[in-house]
Order: sequence, then C-alpha cells, then structure tokens
Amino acid sequence: MRDMRRFIPSGNLLYVFDAAARLQSFTKASEELNVTPAAISHAIRQLETGLGASLFHRKHRQLQLTDDGEKLFRSVESGLDQIERTAIEIHSTAASDIKVYASITVGTYWLLPRISTYPSHDARIEMQLYNSDKKLDLPADGVSMAITNGRVDWQGHEVLPFTAEMMFPVCSPGYLEKHGPLSSLADLPAHNLLHLDSHYHEGATWRDFLAHYGLNYTLPGGVSTFNNYILVVHAVLSGAGIGLGWQHSVGDLVASGALVRPLKEAQTTTNDFFLVYRKGRPLTPRAAGVRDWLLGLGSLNAS
Repeated sequence: MRDMRRFIPSGNLLYVFDAAARLQSFTKASEELNVTPAAISHAIRQLETGLGASLFHRKHRQLQLTDDGEKLFRSVESGLDQIERTAIEIHSTAASDIKVYASITVGTYWLLPRISTYPSHDARIEMQLYNSDKKLDLPADGVSMAITNGRVDWQGHEVLPFTAEMMFPVCSPGYLEKHGPLSSLADLPAHNLLHLDSHYHEGATWRDFLAHYGLNYTLPGGVSTFNNYILVVHAVLSGAGIGLGWQHSVGDLVASGALVRPLKEAQTTTNDFFLVYRKGRPLTPRAAGVRDWLLGLGSLNAS
C-alpha cells in the first residue's frame, strides 16, 4: 500500500480539491461534480485534516488557495492532466478498428471473404489494401498488422510465419473443356499462358514455374500480359487462357469450381507469407485476438 493513503485516504478527495481550486468555489465545484456544496466542504476538511494543513483561505463568497494549497494544486493538476491524456490514448486505441493490411489480390480474394467469419463481435476489422509491401509503413498503434510476402527487411517489426506461398496452373472449366485436357506440364507452352508484366511483378513467373520441373520456356511474342494480378484472374475466369494461381489468391475460386486445376502439380516457393506489426507498442488484446485468428487461418494447403 502506498504511504500516501495515510494522508489522503481516498483518491476522490483529489478530484474534489482539483475542482474547488480551479473554480475557486465550493458551489461551482459541487455543480461540476454533481454533489452538494456540503459534500465538497466535508471532503476538503477531510483532506486538510489528513495533510495537517489548511488548503484554502475561506473568504466571503470566494476561496483563495494557501501556499500549501497552491503547491498541492500544481501537483494534482499536473498529475490529473497526465492521467487524462493517457486514459484518452488508451481508450481511443481500444475503440479503434483493427487494421489488417494485405496486397490487393490477397485482400480481395482471400481476406475479404473471411473478415465476417471472425468469431467474436468485440472487434471490427478494417481491411487496408496496398500495392507494394516494400513501401508499406505500418503505424505502431497497437491495432495495425499486415499479411505480406516478398519483403525481408522488417527491422523494428514482429515477424510471424503465416504460410508458404504455393502456386499451380489454373483455368476456367470452359477453357479446359474447349482446349484440354492436359496430360503433363510439357503441354503448357502450347496453350495461351497469361503473364504478369515483369515491370510490375517481382514474383515467380511461368518460366520459373516450369524451370522448377526441368522445362525450358521462352516467352513467345504476342502473349497476353497484364500489369495487375486481378486482371490475370479475371482473364482466367473469362476463359482467355491458363494462369499461375497462388493458393491465397485463387484457392477459394478453385474450391467453388469457378476455376479448375488442369494439372496436379503445385510448387511451394521460398517466398513465404508473414504476419507483421511494429514493435514498440504491444497489440491491444482485441488486436492480438485477430492476429491469432489470422495465424490459424494462414495454414491453408493447396488441394
């Protein structure tokens, strides 16, 4: 127990003293605190008795702080101001939406369909989309985190394994019916393979995917090239060709039957996904709950 309680038995006395000192009136302090003037007067007498000093000069219709009163008021005012600022900061953070950053494709095709499945109603999850994790700058606010891959320089961040990156060929059922079936990976170069422009995409390409299986692939002229993976997905859905599918982007589309895998091969790359958030301020309890929920969902396997 703090020794201060020998002199100030209740912290409420400091609220009363602060109001009376600021307003220089027991009556005005009683109105602010919604108690009677007699209750204010009694509290001040109790505080003065505990401290063994007079805090106010009681004049007709006016209060004036004594030297001891001035000294206590400066301390109480400073302390309550600091406590108020801290309480406002904690409350505003606790009331904030939990912000989960994700790439456009992962956010659109994986995170968005799952946000509403969060099992608790104590947190609202706000999805934030980004174009490049290399420029992603997360605030240290205790409520922001990101699902990311590709970037390795996460100094000053907590970095938690989320899932491996898995990719495989995908096409629409209509395309496979019209142009298939495919008997092996060697059949792929004869099809219209849909590509991401290398100027906008630093991840694996068709050449990388096929080289993993010992197949050389030279990008032919006049191929279908896109600068955004969402455009690739839409082109695949429309039956324009075969695209490379990443589990956390097209896994749900495969599960629903909107897309199919014409071949069974799937490749796990070294470009793993991570869940990251800034150090320096721990996640709020609600944000930590969302983090743990996401980590549980992250261990999806291609099927």
